[in-house]
Amino acid sequence: MSQMNISNGKRGRGVAASTSATPVSASSSSTDLASLFECPVCFEYVLPPILQCQSGHLVCSNCRPKLNCCPTCRGPLGNIRNLAMEKVASNVMFPCKYSTSGCTVSMVHIEKPDHEDACEFRPYSCPCPGASCKWQGSLEEVMPHLVMSHKSITTLQGEDIVFLATDINLPGAVDWVMMQSCFGHHFMLVLEKQEKYDGHQQFFAIAQLIGSRKQAENFSYRLELNGNRRRLTWEAMPRSIHEGVCCAILASDCLVFDTAIARRFADNGNLAINVTISMV
Repeated sequence: MSQMNISNGKRGRGVAASTSATPVSASSSSTDLASLFECPVCFEYVLPPILQCQSGHLVCSNCRPKLNCCPTCRGPLGNIRNLAMEKVASNVMFPCKYSTSGCTVSMVHIEKPDHEDACEFRPYSCPCPGASCKWQGSLEEVMPHLVMSHKSITTLQGEDIVFLATDINLPGAVDWVMMQSCFGHHFMLVLEKQEKYDGHQQFFAIAQLIGSRKQAENFSYRLELNGNRRRLTWEAMPRSIHEGVCCAILASDCLVFDTAIARRFADNGNLAINVTISMV
């Protein structure tokens, strides 16, 4: 729980020797049916509501607005609903769109959007805040990307480190980023300063794991500000980079403090945050 403390086999019938039989599983049958819904343009699945051209050819809802005619017969697309195919679709198990990346889940079409939005096999985005980096890749490629493309980020080793944010009095929105390596994993530490309103600024500090949500459940992190016989502490489970830090910051699900608190713990404009990563 997150908390903030301010303290001070059936046998089949025999067959003739000259005949061979191949069993057809339910999954292979569903796969065959799913193939009937492949869009001829992008090869994704055509899912309800399903529209067809006058000849009965299908195209997915993403490709349809980009087309002037049916990609199969070149006839007009029209707005004819194929109710029969929609009924079939409701009984077909479709594979996840990230199956080529390793996902083995199949589901009915109404479950696909939610699953694919959270699928651990979808491409990961660059976790750097404020860098406007558009890179995407597999989880295994994230750290090599950070090392090659974001060379200014410092990496410290160990489960207890000090994250030093310098020049916290800089005007406007600012991000400080550091990497922490321990327990065979990498964690990205982020301190973000936002201009909220009328010059009022807030700081948000958080740790995210360069890993999946399931991996993140194995860890907890503690952020601590110390000074002048005062202590400000935040403990939580690290976010996965699949989630990113934006949602957590928006919901204040991290260490949050204002400029006055920052200055109280800072030393000559530099703010030291003690970071401890633990295994649960």
